[in-house]
Amino acid sequence: MCGVVAISGSKNAPIEVLLGLMNLQHRGQDGAGVLGVDQSGYHLEKAAGLIHGTDLENNLTDCKQKQAIGHTRYATVGRGNPDLLQPFILPDDGISLAHNGNIVNYLALKEKLQEEGLIDPESFVESDSYILLLLLKRALHKCAGEKAKDYRWRSQDKSAIFDSIRMVMAQAVGGFACTGMLGDGTVIGFRDPHGIRPLMIGTKTTTDGRLERALASESVALSYLGFREIQDIHPGEAVVIYEDGTVERQIVAAERERPCMFEWVYFSRVESTMDPISVYQARFNLGIELGKHVQELGVEADVVIPVPETSRVSAIALAEQLHLPFRELLVKNRYVNRTFILDTQESREEALKRKLFPIQNEFEGKRCLIVDDSIVRGNTAKQLVKLIEQAGAREVILLSCCPPIKNPCYYGIDFPSQKELLAAGRNEEEIAKELGADRVIFQTLDGLKNALGRKNGPDAQDSLCTGCLDRGYPTDISAFERFAAQRISDKEVKQVEPKP
Repeated sequence: MCGVVAISGSKNAPIEVLLGLMNLQHRGQDGAGVLGVDQSGYHLEKAAGLIHGTDLENNLTDCKQKQAIGHTRYATVGRGNPDLLQPFILPDDGISLAHNGNIVNYLALKEKLQEEGLIDPESFVESDSYILLLLLKRALHKCAGEKAKDYRWRSQDKSAIFDSIRMVMAQAVGGFACTGMLGDGTVIGFRDPHGIRPLMIGTKTTTDGRLERALASESVALSYLGFREIQDIHPGEAVVIYEDGTVERQIVAAERERPCMFEWVYFSRVESTMDPISVYQARFNLGIELGKHVQELGVEADVVIPVPETSRVSAIALAEQLHLPFRELLVKNRYVNRTFILDTQESREEALKRKLFPIQNEFEGKRCLIVDDSIVRGNTAKQLVKLIEQAGAREVILLSCCPPIKNPCYYGIDFPSQKELLAAGRNEEEIAKELGADRVIFQTLDGLKNALGRKNGPDAQDSLCTGCLDRGYPTDISAFERFAAQRISDKEVKQVEPKP
């Protein structure tokens, strides 16, 4: 899971992109990059770590390019290697790309490109995003013919851009939302045929009458920058923003829409809206649906307590549904970042110790409903239960706003192995015993779909990507085992030193 932003028509596009990325920092903490373009060529700045702790802002202040793209990285392959920070560029070809998601057949695609002699061992970057960039280069050359030798041809051959993106989508299997920039300042964006990963477009007219366009992973980044008329890029849709502000959009490879349910459950910011559901409303609905399920089970409790931050809205709704007091009794250290997207279990456990602390006297003798957005690996949940029990709780009932995650994700969320998933092969009683909780209650699959506005009916199974819940994967899974093995192996490799 990563965040992408693209700006066209600004007086200082790199800085606007950076500000947009700051609003997508929750999507990736490993590092960020911003790429601008002008008549002198590409201008790229990258830095590892959180954006506010880098020199990116100082380095971009004097960059006055009108077009730029950016990326904040959450590593699922390659871990902390700074060489993998995006955007990636092929400067001689005038092509650049930033990518959110995973291409599950990228090993096969890499082999094919190697056979065709299109991979330079000296410059190749071991990344599915880089493979996408090479696929786009090959497609542009095929569609543009002789004109592809001069990267400034594109604005005169608009059909070639859409045809090229169509060719890329026909080959890449997985979830992907991409922004890119061509050497003449043309900005492109495209979203996978099932719409697994989100992408938005926004427009604004500045006080001096300029028309700006922008693309981003979430609407919150666009709203912060003052963009309005925010719309979803549709599944299988490509968008081209020319230097003069003209926009063309075309569906090039649409399949049945299957957005990732985890975007609403956990990943996206609560202020965002996508496809076209408000994340806030979705999480509120999740709390109502979970509350109904708890009522059906006849559970009794004294207080509802959220696990900050993502589950807060759901916990409020659940408390209202159950007519129980809502109390924030787990205090978050705001200077500790998201634990789920850290590299190792050890780092997640250590971060949790620093992240949450209970208000002890408020737990004494109470039957507590602890509301979390999801339970994935379970080790952090186990630590949380222990903290609450030590604070004197009479009963600890752990509630998950997400159904049990039993299967790997191959589309950009970092749980590639079924072995690491707590709910795989266990029922609720066994999970509660493993966590040390008195009881564990999960959201139902129907409750999830209802909460996200995907009512049960003939097409209900196809309305969301729920592969991690019920193996209802939207794409071909034949390449998944090899892809997962690569990701699991990659986790065990120590951080690679950057190229000199």
